[in-house]
Amino acid sequence: MPHRLARAVLGLGLGAGLCVGLGACAVKGATAAAPGPAPSATAATPAPVGPAQLPPAWAQAGELPGTAPDAEALARWWRLLDDARLDRLMQRALAHNSTLAQAQASLRQAQAVRRATEASQAPAVSASAGYSRSRSAGSTVPRAEAGLSAGWSPDLNGAQAAARRAAEADESAALADVDTARMTLAAQVGLAYLGWCDARLREELQRRYAESLGQTLVLTRWRAQAGLDSVLTLEQARLAAEQALAALPLLAIEAAQAEHQLAALTGQTPGAVQALLAGPAGWPDERAALQGLATGVPADLLRRRPDLRAAEAAVQAQWARRDQTRREGWPGLSLSGSLGFQALSLGALGGAGTGVAALAATISGPLWDHGQRDALVAQQDAALDLSRLQYEAAVRTALQEVEDALVALRGHSVRLEPLARAADAAEALAQTTRQQREAGLVALTDQLSAERSLQSALLNLQAGRALRTQALVTLYQVLGGGWAPDVAAPGAPPASAPASSPATAVQDHATRS
Repeated sequence: MPHRLARAVLGLGLGAGLCVGLGACAVKGATAAAPGPAPSATAATPAPVGPAQLPPAWAQAGELPGTAPDAEALARWWRLLDDARLDRLMQRALAHNSTLAQAQASLRQAQAVRRATEASQAPAVSASAGYSRSRSAGSTVPRAEAGLSAGWSPDLNGAQAAARRAAEADESAALADVDTARMTLAAQVGLAYLGWCDARLREELQRRYAESLGQTLVLTRWRAQAGLDSVLTLEQARLAAEQALAALPLLAIEAAQAEHQLAALTGQTPGAVQALLAGPAGWPDERAALQGLATGVPADLLRRRPDLRAAEAAVQAQWARRDQTRREGWPGLSLSGSLGFQALSLGALGGAGTGVAALAATISGPLWDHGQRDALVAQQDAALDLSRLQYEAAVRTALQEVEDALVALRGHSVRLEPLARAADAAEALAQTTRQQREAGLVALTDQLSAERSLQSALLNLQAGRALRTQALVTLYQVLGGGWAPDVAAPGAPPASAPASSPATAVQDHATRS
């Protein structure tokens, strides 16, 4: 009995190996007979945007150098602002942001789909065993069986290779989406932090303004009691002081909302981010970020912007799906084999005369499908056209974003100088008016007007600083800053090499098909 079972197991193993070996021989011949390259897509498909079709330089770059920016500085641009609070927020956001975590989960899903696609195209072997009793014509017939079966569908028509290319392109797109999420998150945290700093600083300016008007009210009350000012003048001073105080809660609301946004971006509940924001209000030092800024050339965006790489990978994936759909209409080959034992009892399995074996090869293909395959290919052609148009739109939008950020940075930088001079002039005017008011040379309305002018000038100066730094952060984002490659996608070009255009990728895929 043990010897019979041993012979049975050995025979099953040899049979399975025979099935796989025959499959390998068959696929070698099938590969040699595989159809040629796929024809190009519809003639109506527009040519995708490539490096040769982009302008040689940025129109709004001005005096900024056109050399490629430093990769490390671009990837961690916020460190150039030399702000410890911002560094802490970035570290927390990159580790706990939910949107980034969702993109990473999508990447793991795409990787699993790619592995499953590859595994589904390999030979499959299964084992089975069973025992049954059937009764017929008054007699009971027992039956015991055990065996192995193997099946494989060699890639005779090339559809499986196209499916693998589509899965690899989907994985590359998912990886680019993770990098895009990092790039977007860094800019969102930076802009939200600047909004919080701006609100805190404007709140401090407003508090000082309110305190100044409060002192003016006290002085005016004394003068009114001494008969030097009228009741009307006293009421004017009270009105100005109360209006200044009324503006403080609005700025506090703005700062709190920016704080709540930072909490959401860093994966915390509102209020929990206060520990990361501890300390007096300040403004990041953007001098190093401005001095180290280099724009490169428009063609660099095809390599640096992960959202463009994702759009390109979508074109590659759609081309592969179109090719897969077309090739699935061609004849396909399937191999199957089985080896086992059948006997009237479990003890008889493996004995003489109980072995059974089968081996089959089938070639099948559609003869007439009423145009269904053509319609499916036409559907994929339209989807390919759509993905190419979306890629073109993404490239042109990226170009617009960079030009907009460049002109905004230059304009706000130029605007800061007259704003600073205006603030100095308003300070001198307010100081002179205070002295003249104390000497009784000017009316209260003149002093209040000078104080309002000073407050307006200081707020405008702070707003100008905020707009310039926000434009700087936006420029770093649209240039492709805020992420660094740390995972290699299958078949993806290295980060230091420019990515191919969709047209080149489509041509390469067709040649390999």
